[in-house]
Amino acid sequence: MSPVIRRIVAALGANAFGQAVSIGIQLASLPLFLHHWDVATYGTWLMLSALPAYLSMADVGMVATAGNRMTMAMGQGQAPQANTVFQSALVFMLLTCTGVALLSLPTVMLAPIPGLDSSDERLALAALVGGVLLALFGGLAEAIFKATGRYALGTTLGTLIRLLEWAGWMVGLWVWGSFTAVAVGGLCARLLGVVATGLISRQDSAGLRWGTQHAHWGEVRAMLKPALSFMLFPLANAISFQGITLLVGQQFGPAVVALFNTYRTIARVAVQVTATFGHALWAEFSRLFGLGGGPATKPLYQRSLVLGLALSVGLSLVLCLIGPNLLRLWTHDAIGYQAGLMWALLAYAAICGSWHVPRVLLMATNQHIALAQWSLLAAALAFALSHALGGIWGINGVGLGMLAAESAIALLCLFMAHRLVHAP
Repeated sequence: MSPVIRRIVAALGANAFGQAVSIGIQLASLPLFLHHWDVATYGTWLMLSALPAYLSMADVGMVATAGNRMTMAMGQGQAPQANTVFQSALVFMLLTCTGVALLSLPTVMLAPIPGLDSSDERLALAALVGGVLLALFGGLAEAIFKATGRYALGTTLGTLIRLLEWAGWMVGLWVWGSFTAVAVGGLCARLLGVVATGLISRQDSAGLRWGTQHAHWGEVRAMLKPALSFMLFPLANAISFQGITLLVGQQFGPAVVALFNTYRTIARVAVQVTATFGHALWAEFSRLFGLGGGPATKPLYQRSLVLGLALSVGLSLVLCLIGPNLLRLWTHDAIGYQAGLMWALLAYAAICGSWHVPRVLLMATNQHIALAQWSLLAAALAFALSHALGGIWGINGVGLGMLAAESAIALLCLFMAHRLVHAP
């Protein structure tokens, strides 16, 4: 087995492990929290823990962009250049996170915010904010692993930190039981994990060093445009997911929202599997692009594109066959089967999964700026088409609107990736 295949297989395993841990945490959290708290208290915790998630975008895509540039530089054998990129990103993150902390923590503790009715809730929210900011530095450590051919190790350590943070929550819940205890338990665990990951990243780092002496503002300026473009993808996802969910609720009512989201969750199993495969290729695409530009990525891209398409379409066909039985078992017959909606959403999922590999290629090489802009436009188009067709064909029209917009952005992404791998 070649070193590239070994790294990809290891990355697939690391990503699958991360998915399994996320599912396990979701399944275990509900009964454990409800063993100590009532439903209302747990609901308050969910709202508190959701608020700092918006701060996870405080890096404005800088960590991902720096990781790509570092990996490409290492592919060229330019370790000093990669180190300059890393330390420049580190300075940017130090300044950004310090600024966010100075703004957010006094606001959380002192400002008259509706819903924050006790010092326990305020202290918990402050600790949760600290955990999110620490996670950004964990991302920088993972960038070192990616750049030095150890993507799987970095991803696995990141998953273990999430698991350790959750374990810290459980210790705080079981020993003390307050919001503050849960949040501080998680914060301490994440701090321990981030420090340990930073120390491990220094081993076999191939010249990448934690520090600021080689930072350069020219590197920060060069990374800003692709970094900011990364922020358009979550915005497009918000329109495509939360936006269309709200649209369905406004047009058809909450009962149809439950039906629609259930069908979409089933359909997107194929998308999640293809995404796991695509992200395992990220570091290899960056390294190959640094080594020889777009043409150097062509062999891996073409084989991966075919495999990704087979996964996406094949899983969608399987879900089409088992969908009625799966729906009946999962919902205990609470949600009925509608063939038209299921087929429309499965076709949407097959198309969505088919362009994950080319999208990862563009994102891994920082060639995603135009795609990010078009993705935002496609999300707006999906919303508009879903609204218009929903008025004509009901909930099936919403699925068809999503399918049409997804087909357009998939074709555009395939064209961009084709142009990249054939560029001189």
